[in-house]
Amino acid sequence: MDLRLLKFSSYGLLVPQGSPYLLTLADIEAHFGRSTHARRNIYEGLNRGVSNLFEAGVERIALGGSFISAKREPADADIAWWYSPNIDWTRLDSVFQSTERRAARGKYLLDQKVDGLEDVPYEWSHEFFLRTNHRMPVGHQSVGIVLITPGEPR
Repeated sequence: MDLRLLKFSSYGLLVPQGSPYLLTLADIEAHFGRSTHARRNIYEGLNRGVSNLFEAGVERIALGGSFISAKREPADADIAWWYSPNIDWTRLDSVFQSTERRAARGKYLLDQKVDGLEDVPYEWSHEFFLRTNHRMPVGHQSVGIVLITPGEPR
């Protein structure tokens, strides 16, 4: 993706669009993962965690939160990944199988949650939750998210 197409609000958050921005891990590293020590560490965890999820057969991973914002020192990256019957649970890291959504934080610096385990409307999913930032003033709470597309991890 041409990273110049990413649009940010005056608050430094991705501007929402109809569908998520489509980025590879290489795109994410180039735009969000190099500027500070904290961002490099978070990107390395994201790269390892997302690689494990894709290798296990996860087909959809959304990225949101302060890591994809202009915030200089985010604490972690927030992801939602979708259940599929094709997932090889023997290849999936056990931290992603935990019911504690922050279990992956210690290993990968990821705050994560699985979606699609229950038949609920999209508006009740964690991915949809990533599209809202309640810390922002009314009128600026909708934010863009990234759908991570498979590509060569760095």
